[in-house]
Amino acid sequence: MRVSLGRPACLAALALAATSCTFPVEGQFAGRSLADRADPTRTIVLIYNHGFSRDTAGTYKPGVPPILQLAVDRNPDVVLFSQVRNASRLERTHHSDYIESAVELFRRRDGVPLENIILVGQSCGGWGSLQAAAFVYPGIGGVLAFAPTCHGQLPHSSSVKRARESEIAQLAERVRFPGVIFLYEGDSYYDLADWEGFETRGPQAPDLKLERLARGRVLEVCSRCGRDSHGAMSDARFGAAFFPSHVQPLIERVRERIRARSER
Repeated sequence: MRVSLGRPACLAALALAATSCTFPVEGQFAGRSLADRADPTRTIVLIYNHGFSRDTAGTYKPGVPPILQLAVDRNPDVVLFSQVRNASRLERTHHSDYIESAVELFRRRDGVPLENIILVGQSCGGWGSLQAAAFVYPGIGGVLAFAPTCHGQLPHSSSVKRARESEIAQLAERVRFPGVIFLYEGDSYYDLADWEGFETRGPQAPDLKLERLARGRVLEVCSRCGRDSHGAMSDARFGAAFFPSHVQPLIERVRERIRARSER
């Protein structure tokens, strides 16, 4: 599930060998890297993961959606790592495995506290980010998931539909982290109805929000979504519309936790 990701950022090349993890960590920092920051414990790290398609597997290159470029441009204490998962075949569970490897690498090698990390993902990358946070890292700084799914295009078979319903229910029972899940009407990979009742199924974190965009709103913020809403976050208008109200507050929340920790 690959989308075009707006203008390329100035990317500092990086290929990380995660010797302590099962899955390799590859990708690039957008602009400044952790090495440019004097204190990793006072740095906010965004780990972004793209979508996935078997047709383009093995060819992914790091990209920076406009909404995440704004995070870097407007916050000098934020670094963005654009991760790639270039395997020829990935199952649903593998996406979270790659993300977990990246989290562990930044924690162990660079000394970045878990609560300083925000997981961000589109499609399979968003699904993997939610899975990693819910089942492995409930203390993560936050999650931004855009059109999270990794179950193929609609229509889904009965078995896939049941599996997806079960997995969403499990997420609802386990989420303890702040963040935003963006969902779109007119997405060719899922139905908005899949997420009905999500907010009431479990004792969720009070600062986790589901942002459901009606089809008309999608078309207002995405010029390339005439046939499919799935890639809405790749449009600069989407970033302009939702960065101030949805992304910046999450960054501020993490920054406040860093400040409070340093004052103890």
